[in-house]
Amino acid sequence: MTDDLRIKPYRLDLQTPYRWSKGTQHQRAGLILRAKIDGSVGWGEAALPPHVDYPPEAFAAEARALLAGLDPGDADMLDELGLRECPARLRCGFATAVITARAAAAGRTLSQHLAPAGTVLPERIPVNELIGDADPRTCVERAREALAAGQDTVKVKCTTERELDLARVGAIRAAFPALRIRIDPNESWPLDWAADQLRAMERFEIEYCEEPLPRGTPLAEYGRLRRQTTVPIALDDSIRTVRDVELAALLGAADVLVLKAQRVGGPDRLMEVFAAAREAGLRCTVTSSLETSLGLTLGIHCAALADAPIAAAGIGTARFYAQNVGPPPPIVDGHMAVPTVPGLGFDAQAWWDAQA
Repeated sequence: MTDDLRIKPYRLDLQTPYRWSKGTQHQRAGLILRAKIDGSVGWGEAALPPHVDYPPEAFAAEARALLAGLDPGDADMLDELGLRECPARLRCGFATAVITARAAAAGRTLSQHLAPAGTVLPERIPVNELIGDADPRTCVERAREALAAGQDTVKVKCTTERELDLARVGAIRAAFPALRIRIDPNESWPLDWAADQLRAMERFEIEYCEEPLPRGTPLAEYGRLRRQTTVPIALDDSIRTVRDVELAALLGAADVLVLKAQRVGGPDRLMEVFAAAREAGLRCTVTSSLETSLGLTLGIHCAALADAPIAAAGIGTARFYAQNVGPPPPIVDGHMAVPTVPGLGFDAQAWWDAQA
């Protein structure tokens, strides 16, 4: 059977608007990739950032151009993509499809295929809930639903509405004193008041604050911010490579790293970042980029490869979708099961066949 790697774009409606500091999204767009290697099938996803309005058909054309002349069956195919300076999100889709096809051919799951020899993988991983609603009462209800589903951690999207965010987080804390609360301003807090806002949040016992400062802020500034508050600081968008991990450790810029396979360029690259974080003594949390069910399944494998004890992963976002590329991994007692089927453990073939 001929090896190949094919691409289909998607644009899917959300049933719950995704509200965060960069706006409110009502759709998600990206690519689904299917690799066939020696008769085995692998799947991948390249998800555009939620706020990026880029036609998925143009994204697909870019991906096909990068693939020109490459054979997914070649052992050095992913290295060649590096020489072509493939963007991280496209590389994540390519790498996931190719590596899951290789794993399936070897009779292993993706996480088994990537794990160091002798690694004992968990059977399931904990998952946090994501809360972006503006109304404090609705935030409390979201948290209540999460607890009822067995989840003990929520992440609250924050914006520049300082008093509203204090009211939202305060309402959740007042209702649920034992709940773990993370906050995520998504790079929206300016330097001139970020420390004040964090100190105001201290009374709510925040697990960590994720990437509060504007994109491009030097990591040295995060080191200074971290020394001005007792709220632990997590870095998200600032961590894309092993070198970023090393620099964050050198400057004392973070307590936690929040890692996305989409942002670092795929699950194999994520393993390199995990190793660097371990060496630096930094904890890691795995999260998603509001991907489809396919991308969330990849997130399960990635979280399973993190060091124990595994922190609640930010991959419980399927509820936002009105349409999807397949059934999402269910949350049972606050956890998602690690797939046991060789390869990715997710089959998008029915959606694939239904596309024009």
